Amino acid sequence: MSYLGIKYNKGFTLIELLVVISIIGLLSSVVLASLNIAKARARDADRITDVDQIVNALFLYYDSENHWLQAGSGCGWQGGGNGWFNYTGTNYPKSMAQCLVDKGLTGGLIVDPSGNKTSSPSSGNTYMKYSCVQSGKTVTYVFAKLETIPQSSSATNGTCCAACDSYYGMNYFKKID
Repeated sequence: MSYLGIKYNKGFTLIELLVVISIIGLLSSVVLASLNIAKARARDADRITDVDQIVNALFLYYDSENHWLQAGSGCGWQGGGNGWFNYTGTNYPKSMAQCLVDKGLTGGLIVDPSGNKTSSPSSGNTYMKYSCVQSGKTVTYVFAKLETIPQSSSATNGTCCAACDSYYGMNYFKKID
C-alpha cells in the first residue's frame, strides 16, 4: 500500500522475530533455573523435617525400649540399628524406618523425597543412623544428604561416622544423647 509515495509493510522482519524469540528463550531458561533451585531447597526442607521426625521417633523408642534402636533390635545393619535408615536386603534384616512404624512411633515410613535408600558423595540422597559410645555415654546421630549444601570431607567429623561425608555423602546431622 502506498500513500503519497511512502510504502508501508505489514509484518515483522526476520531479525525482529529472531530477537524476540531469543529474549523469550533467555527469560524461560532463567525461570527454569530458579525453579530447579527452589525445588531442591524444598526437598532439603523436607529432609530436615524428616530428620526431626526420626529424632522424635527415636526418643519415643528410647522411652519404651531404653536404647536408641541399637544392637538386638533386629533393625538396620546386621540387626544392630545402624546404617541406612530405609534399606532392607543383604545384612539388613529390617529397615529402621519399618521398625519405628511397627512400634507405632511414626505414621508411616519416613523416606527421602527422592525415594533413594542409599547414597554416595556423587549420587543419591537418603538418611542414616549411627549410635556409638563417646566419652562413656551412648550417643546417636541421624544423618541426611542435602542437595543445596556442598559436599565436604569434614561435615561429619566428630560423629560416630566420621567418614559418612566422604564415603556416603552425608552433610547434615542431628545428635541425640
